[in-house]
Amino acid sequence: MAGTDEFLYHIDTITVAGAPLDFEDGTGSITGAARYENEVVPSGPKGRDYTKRKRVPTTFKCKLQFGPKTDPQSYTEIAGAQIAARDSKTGRRALMNNCSFASMGEIGTGSVDITFNVLSPIQWL
Repeated sequence: MAGTDEFLYHIDTITVAGAPLDFEDGTGSITGAARYENEVVPSGPKGRDYTKRKRVPTTFKCKLQFGPKTDPQSYTEIAGAQIAARDSKTGRRALMNNCSFASMGEIGTGSVDITFNVLSPIQWL
């Protein structure tokens, strides 16, 4: 597609273990995608500061559209599943091959926060 370099990555399609996920548009997000952070390590009164690499977990979050056909128990049993988060405007995908259920938010107030642990590096396609 011509001119797609100017689009920001926006997740608008999610599949979990091959099945499409009904979610609130604009709520899909990945945290800790680099899988580490660099922290500053200050030196003594004189000298250069340094950095220390720290591992951080990678998680995938969205707001699940909880409807009559949604079974919360089926999401809590997800382990070793593949999740694909796609931006259909650019065709860019984040393929997360080894994911497991992490947490689910409050049910009964509309969309439900759901978090998955991403246990292997993300493949950007």
